[in-house]
Amino acid sequence: MSEPLFVREWGADAFHQRVLELETKGYIARLETYQITAEMNPDTGEIIHLHTIEMLDRSPGSPSDS
Repeated sequence: MSEPLFVREWGADAFHQRVLELETKGYIARLETYQITAEMNPDTGEIIHLHTIEMLDRSPGSPSDS
């Protein structure tokens, strides 16, 4: 089985774009690993969100295909 790929992005748009790109390359998102973590910038008090998901390579010929 191939090693999982972790997608981590601070912006929702960048996160979803990256996930879509990987899905077109044969990766499958493990939905149960999807997380959004809120972080606060201690200097400004601004809240930002880290989006994270684990993806597995299911493209033909990948090690997980065996």
